[in-house]
Amino acid sequence: MKVEELSRYGKPLRMPKEAVKKQDKIVMGILKNEFGTLGIVPFFVTLLNERRKIQREFPDTMKKVDEFGEDTRTEFLMFSSMFRVLIRRMGREKAYEFLKDIMQAIAPISMPAIYQLDELLQCEGDTFENFKKYNIAMFKAIHEEGTWVNDLIDDGKDKLTIRVTSCANVDLFGEIGYPELSKLGCDHDLAGYPLIEENVDCDFRRLCTIAKGDDFCLFEFYRRGTAPDNAHLNR
Repeated sequence: MKVEELSRYGKPLRMPKEAVKKQDKIVMGILKNEFGTLGIVPFFVTLLNERRKIQREFPDTMKKVDEFGEDTRTEFLMFSSMFRVLIRRMGREKAYEFLKDIMQAIAPISMPAIYQLDELLQCEGDTFENFKKYNIAMFKAIHEEGTWVNDLIDDGKDKLTIRVTSCANVDLFGEIGYPELSKLGCDHDLAGYPLIEENVDCDFRRLCTIAKGDDFCLFEFYRRGTAPDNAHLNR
């Protein structure tokens, strides 16, 4: 099988349903640990109330969110409403760290799922070249969708560089007053890419991101062993 024949090849980033179920179990375990078995029901009741409030308070933003589909809407409302509830419980900074921990806890499930890792590794040809092709096709689809707009995709020898110039997460979460939530995707990547690097013969570098204050996000995928020794600077 060629990498181009994978079911998610050339499509925007979406989480397969099986992976979502596994992630939900992890998230539920973390929430039960924080709120207790008895406290989880009132937590979800409050969460639903905050979800409704956000939809009422920010109708224009919700219209923009809806343009990206039901999955994006669900994720946007989940994180924003959960953030509101957690802020009241533990303060803004700790609430963000709590959600960051959740994102990093689900990364071992989500990152392999995003790249169809098991199937990708079975594709004919050079694994790193297939990984590059998959990324190029995915980022082009994401660009067309408007989630992450890029102005550069450079497929070089032993390296793929992608420059993202706008991020819908930054724009949308910023509109509702929670810009830090746009960093959760970055935090997910920092936990997730190291878990698959060896499998796909890659060294991941991203030294700047829009969500963390830079003008653009620069994704650099090196063939393993050729990247500079600066992984500690990944953002």
